[in-house]
Amino acid sequence: MLNQFFVTTLETIVNQALRLDPPSLHTLSKLSGKIIRLELSGLDLNFTLFPDNQSIVILSEYDGEVDVQIKGAPFTLLRLLLQRETVLLSNNPDVSVTGEISVAQQLLQLLNGLDIDWEERLAQGLGDVPAQKLGTVFQQCQNYTRERTNTLQHNVTEYLQEEIRHLPSSKEIENFLNAVDTLRDDFERLEQRVQRLL
Repeated sequence: MLNQFFVTTLETIVNQALRLDPPSLHTLSKLSGKIIRLELSGLDLNFTLFPDNQSIVILSEYDGEVDVQIKGAPFTLLRLLLQRETVLLSNNPDVSVTGEISVAQQLLQLLNGLDIDWEERLAQGLGDVPAQKLGTVFQQCQNYTRERTNTLQHNVTEYLQEEIRHLPSSKEIENFLNAVDTLRDDFERLEQRVQRLL
């Protein structure tokens, strides 16, 4: 029930945003016919996107084949949407992408590239001065959200690495990988010596 309500609301918001930014329809047309599944870790929310040239249909229930599946925590996916020039990598530990990674990248570019002039839209109904004031407030809220998201991610990472030691620090990972490289090189040298002795 909650999943269906969330999906219906999300579909309405996304399609309204696409209508307010006509250039985004060009990017959307590249995704036409693709099937994209999104899974929000920890919330048990899953939905599937069916883009065409004009809109995106979003379903909460779909068991068929998909072109790409994107799985990640809500804050991680939100951070990807707030960052400009984000590149999805198949080895990203925070976001799991299986299938056609280029399709996932195009979807991210579409959502990141939405450029809606909210002040102009508001000015049509409210007038220039109130629209400008609301635009300033919106920009401040967006900046605040971006800062809070980054701070939350940093604090959670620090807590998991330093306080409860469930995750290794980046330095520990680097040291481990260096030790693996050294061990591999030593093994290869030892193998060459054994071959020469035989």
